[in-house]
Amino acid sequence: MEFRMPEYTVNYEVNKQDPYPLLSEGMRRVIDYQAENAKDAFVTDCSWDELRAKYVQERRFWNEGGPEAFKTVETTVEGPIGPVPVRIYYPDDAPVHHGLVFIHGGGFTVGSVDTHDRMMRSVMASSGCAVIGVDYHLAPEAKFPIPLYESAAVTRYFHEHGEEFGILPDKMAIGGDSGGGNLALAVNLYLRDVFGGNDYIAALLLYYGSYGMMDSASYRLYGTELDGMRKADMAYYISCYLDPEAHDEENPYFVTLNNDLTHGIPATYLCCGDLDPLLDDSRALEHILRVHGVRTQFDIVPGALHAFMHYGRMMDEAVQCLKRSGEFYKSVVEG
Repeated sequence: MEFRMPEYTVNYEVNKQDPYPLLSEGMRRVIDYQAENAKDAFVTDCSWDELRAKYVQERRFWNEGGPEAFKTVETTVEGPIGPVPVRIYYPDDAPVHHGLVFIHGGGFTVGSVDTHDRMMRSVMASSGCAVIGVDYHLAPEAKFPIPLYESAAVTRYFHEHGEEFGILPDKMAIGGDSGGGNLALAVNLYLRDVFGGNDYIAALLLYYGSYGMMDSASYRLYGTELDGMRKADMAYYISCYLDPEAHDEENPYFVTLNNDLTHGIPATYLCCGDLDPLLDDSRALEHILRVHGVRTQFDIVPGALHAFMHYGRMMDEAVQCLKRSGEFYKSVVEG
């Protein structure tokens, strides 16, 4: 008998269950709509300008409706490679508000304050705070750590100069979705470690973020072409974000689970769908924070794919999570 290794290929997708039968009613409506109206929105075999334009067009539909801002203000904050555009959403005409810095997702490569407009208005309404949207420069043109530095610069600026915009300097929050969730946690850690403390950050609002788990049960079970979250998709976005010559694959301000999470972490809200490959990232983070005495709230949404919080026009779950996250921050401020 001859023992030898047969020819083989590594396949991360073949054992995954078809997620469609597991979707909630609202999530299924979203997927059916996308199949008819935006099936090529996330395909990357085109130029960056085309990809970003498709993403903007696809998100335009989902941003219709929702709470209205009393006013918005456009400004810029100086960053390491030039001005960073910022949009501030105000819920009412009160003279001062607490401030939430919101960092949008999109795999670090697409997205803007426009593509996440409804999400920011929704958190503004439920929290009663002013939401400060950061239009950081995108990869691959601006690789890590530039988006981190820019988001930290915006947060520091409004802590130091917020009174000029009617924003209180203390009890601020930082939030973000997906890649923006990664950046939100990283900004909090960066402010703690580099700028003499982050006592003015009172809360983190983290929606289905990536915190460094490159393999886990949820990675193996979930993530398909329905949400653009196959292992190859995520590897592609990371390759655009990280400079291979910098060797930042384990950098604790990118892989935030590698950082010291035993101190300097404020009250934290987390939310993730139970069909999201990033679910175990949130599970691990929430467990670590809870063990170290951090106040947490973790909502796991049945039948929801990655990025579901964009889809409030068809998914009550998205509306409710944005409402609960804003109420969480409001309770921290008032507590």
